[in-house]
Amino acid sequence: MKDARENLNSNLNPSTNEFERLKTLPPLFPKSFVQYSVSMGEINSVVMASSTFEAAIKFAFWLNETRLFQANSTNVEISYGGDRYIYTVSLDGGKPDVELCYMVRKSLVGEDDVTDQLIVNGVNENISTGVHIDLETSELIDTTLKQFFCFSSFLPLQKETIVSTMQGENVMTIVGTGGGKSLTYLLPAVLSFKPTVVISSIKSLIDDIINRCFDLNIYACKFTGDISKQVHKEQLQKFQSYRVVVVTPEVLRDGELRKVVEANVAEGKIDRIVFDEAHTIVSWGDTFRPDYKDVCEHFAKLTGCPKLLLSATVPGKVESAIQNIFPNLTVLRASVFRENLELCVKERTSTFYNELVSFISEHIDECGIVYCVLQRDVSNVHVELLKRGINCIKYHGQLSEHVKSVNYSKWMSGECKIIVANSSFGMGIDKHDVRYVVHAKMPTSIEEYYQQCGRVGRDGLSAKCILYYTYADKNILLKLFKHQDDLTPQIAAVDELVNLLEDPVQCRHKCIMMYFGEPRENFSCGHCDNCSHHGKYYLTDGTTDAMKVVQSMVELTGRTVVCKTLNFFLAGSKRKQLQEDELDLLSSFGILEKKFVPLIMLEKFLHSLIYNGVLAENVVKKGQSVFLQLVLGPKAHDILALRMSVTKYEKQLY
Repeated sequence: MKDARENLNSNLNPSTNEFERLKTLPPLFPKSFVQYSVSMGEINSVVMASSTFEAAIKFAFWLNETRLFQANSTNVEISYGGDRYIYTVSLDGGKPDVELCYMVRKSLVGEDDVTDQLIVNGVNENISTGVHIDLETSELIDTTLKQFFCFSSFLPLQKETIVSTMQGENVMTIVGTGGGKSLTYLLPAVLSFKPTVVISSIKSLIDDIINRCFDLNIYACKFTGDISKQVHKEQLQKFQSYRVVVVTPEVLRDGELRKVVEANVAEGKIDRIVFDEAHTIVSWGDTFRPDYKDVCEHFAKLTGCPKLLLSATVPGKVESAIQNIFPNLTVLRASVFRENLELCVKERTSTFYNELVSFISEHIDECGIVYCVLQRDVSNVHVELLKRGINCIKYHGQLSEHVKSVNYSKWMSGECKIIVANSSFGMGIDKHDVRYVVHAKMPTSIEEYYQQCGRVGRDGLSAKCILYYTYADKNILLKLFKHQDDLTPQIAAVDELVNLLEDPVQCRHKCIMMYFGEPRENFSCGHCDNCSHHGKYYLTDGTTDAMKVVQSMVELTGRTVVCKTLNFFLAGSKRKQLQEDELDLLSSFGILEKKFVPLIMLEKFLHSLIYNGVLAENVVKKGQSVFLQLVLGPKAHDILALRMSVTKYEKQLY
């Protein structure tokens, strides 16, 4: 490359339009270059390049080295296919730089359409890092970031993802909320002739992607269930002209769009397929969005373009399931830790609404979300807050599209600071000034919990995440799953979250990081509730107590027992129901009386035995009702045979 530039300096004579050596410089994407007409005043030539952007950069380097700058900047016109691109070529600290001024685009009806839309044309055909070019791949990506997206630097793993996917690799990138995942496909899309197909299951997220493309003047469209047949048909006809095409799995499941995408993939005319919120391929694909998993499994098998999977939360077991669908997957994982989030778990009592109103009132000028599980909970909390003078709006799936859109806009604009919602709200929302999220009840998993916590503090400032919890929430969650044949995966996910919420010692962030596969044995965030009251509880051996629990369950064989009943039985409670059932006459009644202070610690000990397999809960369905019956677990015999030990938490008595 150096020799080529030295030859240009000594041999080219711009006054006679002699640009032959400039033409011979190798393009960034050697398999996809075209001839661009370049002109500056009376100087005209043809440059081989893979984009107008690259052609402008090459020309800028040549101008710099041949010292043809008459001023600090000059305009250059680049023509291709009837379109004219006007770039400003300038010197920035002695280094050439380019920026698109405007573009004159030949419209579909044959008239000239003057716009500032930048559609940089280049195709990512397996970049060879050994190619000697004027602007290295890394520098082109950096320049595009600064000139087109107006960012000064990349966030963690953004550039690594972009380079890997532009090299044709199948990549899964896992970075936290606010980590800039969309840039990893928008930047390559800007540098491409071909469309990037983005598969997303969330309407609000799809609209956000399209709006961002419009803001950036990236030619984009969406295929969703709410667009008309006419628009659908017109967009199919112009499919190859789009740089970003966003689709739902249901629309892509069958029909003409699927055929078009399949044909374009087979012909090498798709730049990449992006699977947004990739963790939902497994978590939703196995439950209420089976189309997503079916579509992903189908398109994962197609060769001809790289696949890019993006998510903020993918635990190890989900990662393994995804890798079974997408072979040869390069996984790039950032830490899930977000130091500005203050995590706190509170027991939900009869004073819940008073506590919630008090907290919101203390942050009345700040933006927040109150998450509920069931739609009726959303309505109930919304009404209770309104009755107590808190201005708020609600959002759940059963509201009309118009109401959801209006409420969403009010919250996003700041007209209303507080929104009460369920899990249908939030994923993909890009609002930076959310200061708190309150969970009115326990969500369905650690992934869902941390995803929803990720809605806050995107500006890097301190944000609060408060979860109100009782073990009874577990029975409420069963109502969400009761129509499924096998509840085992859902119950296991809930038990993982219960184990995290009921741990009074370990740092909350540490537990979450370890769940997502980050070994952080000695980690402490310093500001979650457990770190703040460090020393209030301690860990001790609980094996002897576990043996007594197992012995009691043996004596209770043949009776229907739930966790709450066993808790009162072991503590020797004087409750009337125990006496009516004559449980107080059994020899193990009260066997752990006064062993756990306060009594809630005994209940949490039983929950830990469920988590560790000493006890188990069977799902019992009776008509429309569902409850969890307590039985001995697979590890009960190991406890009795002293082949297993367990621990328990005790409160420090001062």
